[in-house]
Amino acid sequence: MKEHDILHLRIIREEFTSQTTIGKMYIDGHFFGYTLEDTVRAFGIKVKGHTALPAYQYQVKLSFSPKYERMMPLIYNQNDESVNAMGIQFKGIRFHGGNRHSDTEGCILIAKHRVTNQIIQGSLEKELSLKITEAENQGKQIALEIING
Repeated sequence: MKEHDILHLRIIREEFTSQTTIGKMYIDGHFFGYTLEDTVRAFGIKVKGHTALPAYQYQVKLSFSPKYERMMPLIYNQNDESVNAMGIQFKGIRFHGGNRHSDTEGCILIAKHRVTNQIIQGSLEKELSLKITEAENQGKQIALEIING
């Protein structure tokens, strides 16, 4: 796979609190928006619905979410479309809109504005889904790298 056959998503996490993790998302090296996730925990520790994905490399694709009843970006690294990283497993982890950690349940919220280290605003879910759709239509893979800054 050549470099131009991949859409690169990168999240650099910058703020770590007892309830949230705030970061910035870049697409092919260009700033796209702010992310809000649940708490980053120690290796192998997961509190269901309150734990951020481990810093790692993943794949992303659009798929239908039965919970939200629409096409949404799904994050995975296993053949069954789940995540298995750093000693913990997740299923159904997606990018979507939201404002605070109570909206995440392990997913990654993506928005235009960072209000505080607890709140983001202005969902970018539709814009991200459009970029992923365009990349998939061009036959590209979507790679996600999460870095604890």
